[in-house]
Amino acid sequence: MLVGLLLGLLLTSLSILVAYLRNEYIISSVSDLTNIFLRDLTISIGFGIATAVFEEVLFRGILFRLIEEKMGSDVALIISALFFGLVHLLNENSSLLAGVAISIEAGILLAAAYIYTRNLWFPIAIHFAWNFSVGNLWGTEVSGGAPSTPILISKLEGSEWFTGGIFGIEASVQAMIFG
Repeated sequence: MLVGLLLGLLLTSLSILVAYLRNEYIISSVSDLTNIFLRDLTISIGFGIATAVFEEVLFRGILFRLIEEKMGSDVALIISALFFGLVHLLNENSSLLAGVAISIEAGILLAAAYIYTRNLWFPIAIHFAWNFSVGNLWGTEVSGGAPSTPILISKLEGSEWFTGGIFGIEASVQAMIFG
């Protein structure tokens, strides 16, 4: 779990770093941490864990495993990653680029994490840390939605290739490469 949490944080931090170095990630302020930690952060952590557990059980624990039994790991990885990206097309501010990006960076990454460990906790930890750090730490959109409780008040502006546009950093070229 710890390795998964650190990996998710590292991948998002590297993606944000690329945007920052291109002057496309701008921090305007830091939130009042007292309010965040007392109420909002607890809610965000709970929601983030629930989302990661639900999506990983559905996409890796059920879909991936069923396909893998019939067609093998490689085919299951590709099909489950494509479905993962397709479902994210339903998110607010999504686009074809966002769906492809989610398929590549998260769908493949999280399925590979499951294949490597044969344990859902590793991809769950990566998934949670990814979403939490993108929204709550770095203060950017998470899969097309505005962050609920960001520690850093920030914005991404500039090239859609490096910022992910209105979907957020998850639809950026660097997120696809790092993922």
